[in-house]
Amino acid sequence: MEISFHHTHFVTNDVEKFCDFFINNFNAVKIYDEVIDRDRNIFIKIGSGRIHLFESKRKLEKNKTVFHHIGMMVENIEVMAEQLKKNRIFVSKIVNVSGGKFAITKGPDNLKIELFEVSEESRKFFVD
Repeated sequence: MEISFHHTHFVTNDVEKFCDFFINNFNAVKIYDEVIDRDRNIFIKIGSGRIHLFESKRKLEKNKTVFHHIGMMVENIEVMAEQLKKNRIFVSKIVNVSGGKFAITKGPDNLKIELFEVSEESRKFFVD
C-alpha cells in the first residue's frame, strides 16, 4: 500500500495573512481553497511540499504554537486503520467528507497524525 508524507497542518485566525506571508516570501502557490465540514481549508504549495491551513473560529491563545498535525495520505484508509489497530494504536472513527475521508491517530510524544484518502476526482488537488 502506498503511503506518503503529504503536509503539515496549521491553525490560524487569519488565513489570508498566513498565505500572503508564504506567497510573498517563499513563492508559495494557493492550490486549494474550499469549505470542508463547514470550515475553510486552504492548501498552499511550496516546491513539492504543502501546508494545510485551517481557519479557526476560536481565538488562538497568544504565544501558543499554531502547529496542528502532520498529514499522511494513504491509498486505503480502512486497511491502514486496521494495520495500526493490530499494532495497538488508537485510530479515530473514519469520517467521510467532500473529496475523501480521514481519521486521526497519535504518534510518539502525542504527535497528532491525520490519515487521509482522497477520491479520484479530488486527486488533482492533492497529488503531483
